[in-house]
Amino acid sequence: MSISLDLKDRKILYELDVNARQPNAEIAGKVGVSKQVVGFRITRMLKERLLTTFYSVIDISKLSFTVHKNFLRLQNLERGKEKELITFLVNHPNVVWAASCDGKYDIAFGTWARDMAFLDKTLTELNQRFGENIAERQIATIIRGDYFVRDYLINKKEPSAYRESFFGAVPAPVKMDGTDWSILLQLGISARTTAVEIARIVGVSADTVAERIRKLERSGVIRHYNIVPNESVYPYLHYKVLLGFRNVSEEREKSLREFCRIHPNIIYIVKALGPWDFEMDLEVSSAEQFRELMMEVKSKFSDILKDYSALHLYQVHKYNFCPSVQTG
Repeated sequence: MSISLDLKDRKILYELDVNARQPNAEIAGKVGVSKQVVGFRITRMLKERLLTTFYSVIDISKLSFTVHKNFLRLQNLERGKEKELITFLVNHPNVVWAASCDGKYDIAFGTWARDMAFLDKTLTELNQRFGENIAERQIATIIRGDYFVRDYLINKKEPSAYRESFFGAVPAPVKMDGTDWSILLQLGISARTTAVEIARIVGVSADTVAERIRKLERSGVIRHYNIVPNESVYPYLHYKVLLGFRNVSEEREKSLREFCRIHPNIIYIVKALGPWDFEMDLEVSSAEQFRELMMEVKSKFSDILKDYSALHLYQVHKYNFCPSVQTG
């Protein structure tokens, strides 16, 4: 059952999506309420599980990893076995994202890997445990992923300014020490963890934590901070669309990316290498709005769109792109 949001709730969510590490006082000044009201409403959203977490957008190519999306169509699966599979994915240290969906596939999840052997080891573990329950599996490697601001929350007429909120697949390692990694791990759990809280866990001063975070941001390891809604109660539907192209030029791909950037309901896009070429995540108020958006996509890009599959993501189980092991 979805939760109703008033205008102040949506404005607060919008500001958290712009930058989830903003202090309550800063959000309050933009929304026009007191910082106590902001704190109360954020606490309520977390208590009602409207939000799953506050997400740190981490460019894991700078940690020597790539991300591979896996889509599973399941068979011969009882409810208990499905829960076992989801628990396996949530607890697996190499799984960065996992979701249940309706459509062509039943489960989607992302894995990080240093190389193909690393990826094969993760997938072998999955096959050994659940191979008889997997009717079909498709894998696509993420070349680049981009996050956009949820402008639909406040019916924003002009799109938000583009922010450098992406991650890629071309390794560009950044030198980090153990303290950097410990701080990044905490921000991976929640982007709103304060410097004081992180300092207590890591064992350094809050000033050191704040400076290390600024260094991680300057180096591009941390790209941004936003929200991860809980689809089971969030009052918007989450769709992931997998698109295949034909005869796509660099110019037409750029046009599609710009269309996605300025559309208020498109929140995330991926350029992929695999059975499809592009992923597009969107959040809409109804199935009708989704159909209208896809009609617009098909109309504007009929010359390059070969086919597409739509998945309704109804529950995200895990969302943390920070590797739990330090790279050398």
